[in-house]
Amino acid sequence: MANISNEVRNYFKLELLIARLCPTLRNLFITRYSLFNNGQTWIDSAVHGNNYLTNVISKNKKINLTPPQKKTVDNGNTNEWDISTLTAILLHSDRPQTLNTNEIQKIDQEDLLLEQLRLLRNKLAHNSSKSIGDIEFNQLWNDLSTILVAFGDIDTELDKLKDDSVFESPEQTINEENKNEALRLNSLGTQAHKDGKYSEAIKFFIQATVLSSVSNHDRATFFSNMAASRVSLYKQHLYTVDDCEDGDITKELDRAEKDAKQARKLWVTWWKAHYRVGQVYAILDYHDKAINSFERALALDSTKIEIQKALDESRIIVHRNSRQEYLDPRANWKTIPENLNELKEKFGLDPEMVRQNRSLLELIDPSAADV
Repeated sequence: MANISNEVRNYFKLELLIARLCPTLRNLFITRYSLFNNGQTWIDSAVHGNNYLTNVISKNKKINLTPPQKKTVDNGNTNEWDISTLTAILLHSDRPQTLNTNEIQKIDQEDLLLEQLRLLRNKLAHNSSKSIGDIEFNQLWNDLSTILVAFGDIDTELDKLKDDSVFESPEQTINEENKNEALRLNSLGTQAHKDGKYSEAIKFFIQATVLSSVSNHDRATFFSNMAASRVSLYKQHLYTVDDCEDGDITKELDRAEKDAKQARKLWVTWWKAHYRVGQVYAILDYHDKAINSFERALALDSTKIEIQKALDESRIIVHRNSRQEYLDPRANWKTIPENLNELKEKFGLDPEMVRQNRSLLELIDPSAADV
């Protein structure tokens, strides 16, 4: 693995700190759901998720979720809801009129913390270099840890995440027999993938992932490979079958996304895990999210040409789509300098570089380059 700079380490330490809030916010959502719905209990299920999306999210214009976020809500598994989804729901859900004074004060205090968290999270998400200097890091760390402690976390546990040891492979009890068998299955899966036998490859990778006492880094590799095979299986079916009504095949991208995220969870500083997540997002046409994942991957290993290529492609698509929106007379018109400055703030793109690359845009979409 490429050496990780101190500034990039700072960024990922803050990401790990924020990730600790997910279980807390899920519990807070479940508590408020009961409080706001006359004591009803939330159950993680597609039925609850679909009802909540239909009857609450869709009717509340203040809760602005992206298509992938709505999809996770619809699935109903709060363990899959990310920080942004949970924060948006908690901050903007309509409160019932039956709350007493103490309940209102408690929710108000929690919402102040959630708003601070939202701003800090957005600041990190919009950092295209995924690197943060020590002075800014210490300030952000103090701000975030204060929020976590207010929600019940423990200072000494948070301090452990500040140590560089979080980037090392954790100490684990390894079963050598299981490890060797898992590596053998991974090799078989890799060969099957190369041969275009993607369903067979997935079966081998699944068998490798379920073996116990195998290192997290090895398991991350298996999940990443499985995500790649699922994507290839989806593409193979898409390009070779005229009538794509097989619902199971269309779910391969959902499975690929979960596998890629599991790889990322197991090995948070492995570039390929973030790259794999970005690949799935790009295929799903969620290019804003793909860009964020590709930027993380590139920060972890700037030598990988495939990351830069994928990042450029997603940036160009987002850029092209935004320019096309500005061509729509119903949209708010913006000047070229305004567009370039917006791209710089959002994606870290150098305005001069964008101007120089107009020839590339012309090849992709002449109408966009003519603006």
